[in-house]
Amino acid sequence: MMKLFLTKENVAIHYKTKGNGYPVILLHGVFQDMEVFTPIIKKLSKQYQVISIDLRGHGLSDTLSDSRVDDYISDIQQLIKALFIDSAYVIGLELGATIATGLTYKNPSLINGMVLINPTDNHTTFPDNRIYDRHADEIRTMTEQEREKYLLRFRYKNIKQAKKFVKSHMPSNDLQTMEEEIAIKRSFKDFDIVSLLSEIKVRTLIISGLYDGKILYSEGKRVAELLPNAEFKLFEESGELPFVEENEKFIKVLNEFLD
Repeated sequence: MMKLFLTKENVAIHYKTKGNGYPVILLHGVFQDMEVFTPIIKKLSKQYQVISIDLRGHGLSDTLSDSRVDDYISDIQQLIKALFIDSAYVIGLELGATIATGLTYKNPSLINGMVLINPTDNHTTFPDNRIYDRHADEIRTMTEQEREKYLLRFRYKNIKQAKKFVKSHMPSNDLQTMEEEIAIKRSFKDFDIVSLLSEIKVRTLIISGLYDGKILYSEGKRVAELLPNAEFKLFEESGELPFVEENEKFIKVLNEFLD
């Protein structure tokens, strides 16, 4: 069921709940929305209460001119309280993993475990910009369409499968103004995730896709090494979307962790 929650700052946050049982909170990445988790929601909701959230500035939630990671965290904290949740798992994708980490750091008694999918330990540059920088020599004379097509091989293992999913489930950014896009990118700028990691004691599963050229698996491995109670899993047949490209394996690994 689609619902809107109004924070104390008058920010409308769009969310959905599905299923019953222990709560699992899903946090998507930048320029995505809650629909990115479609491949796992149905299966998870058979055993858990799944709470999907459109982060501020994304999906059907309010867009603001200026936000920071702490604002995303505050929105989620307020929603969790309003849903009478006193303990939950949290799953974060890419920069959603950064928000999940900050949420857990601020609420160690609330978060019982976290799953970080393709997390990064580097917020000095935006992940999308890094893949362009790594392949600058190859793409500099290409048109935008040629460039995006060429870079697919450095983002996914199963390109056809991933493209089909992205076309069906990823939101279009066409309606966002340039100022709104810049504000969202800026919201993660220079967030010091590394300084938090040693203080986070909750059990953590980190999943990175081998073929993700945007956020390299080595970044996820470093995050796992800095967390006191983390397990690292490398998915060797996927890139940015391991729960799409290796869905059965992902669900199996996830259930083993949550159980």
